[in-house]
Amino acid sequence: MKKTMIAIAVSILMIFTYPALFYADHHEGHSGSWEDLNKLSDTALQLSKQSRFEESIQLVEYFSREFEEMTKHNESISAAQIRTISSSQHTALDTLQEKNNTPDEKVRSLIQLRLVVDAMVSEHQPLWVSMEDQIMTVFANLIGDVENKDHQSFEQDWSEFVSLYEMIYPSIMMDTDTKQVQRIDAHISVVEDSVFKQIPLESKVNQLSLMEEELQNLFDRIKEDEADPSLLWVMISTGSIILLSLSYTGWRKFKGEKEKANRERDMNK
Repeated sequence: MKKTMIAIAVSILMIFTYPALFYADHHEGHSGSWEDLNKLSDTALQLSKQSRFEESIQLVEYFSREFEEMTKHNESISAAQIRTISSSQHTALDTLQEKNNTPDEKVRSLIQLRLVVDAMVSEHQPLWVSMEDQIMTVFANLIGDVENKDHQSFEQDWSEFVSLYEMIYPSIMMDTDTKQVQRIDAHISVVEDSVFKQIPLESKVNQLSLMEEELQNLFDRIKEDEADPSLLWVMISTGSIILLSLSYTGWRKFKGEKEKANRERDMNK
């Protein structure tokens, strides 16, 4: 019982001192790397999921200082990329500090920051692509709402779609073709225009179907572009090694059985 109480006390102590330890670790081994910023954004997000918003605010403020310092003499990052990440950081901080915002809104603002930093550093599939199922499911619901003439559900699902799309928007600006993003933005403008409510049902479905196709192309193109050629090489190499091993094993087994048959034949002579 005593050991259990000690373990609980240690766990509680670690939970409340985690942000402080995080700061200490970064100051002690400060390198100003993208890995540091990735960890900062992820830790801020995890704390927000525990409703520890004040600590999240501290980490986002620290992130801002680290990011500004890192980009001062870093020519590998463009001005557009700096603006995109800075905008997400400011959005997250403003959302966290606004007391009237819901916990969900605060968490989503940090998801946006987490995703855009990952999009900057990921060499292969970025994290925002993992939201494909969630976004495409909501969009499929939108088409169903229109077909069923369920205006209330459509408004709710559209609001959810826009919220999800806003979370990945800075990331897709970093990763995808600007023209493709502009086409999706144009589709959104059409749906949000008051005229959309007045057009025939078939036209609404066609408009949403075109937008759905454009969204799917967005995810598919990233998955195709981000396929790791080195991974493909490893798979081919591994397959070749396994094939050779199996062939060699089969050959040895055949040779052994043949030698055994020869010995038995000699003994029977």
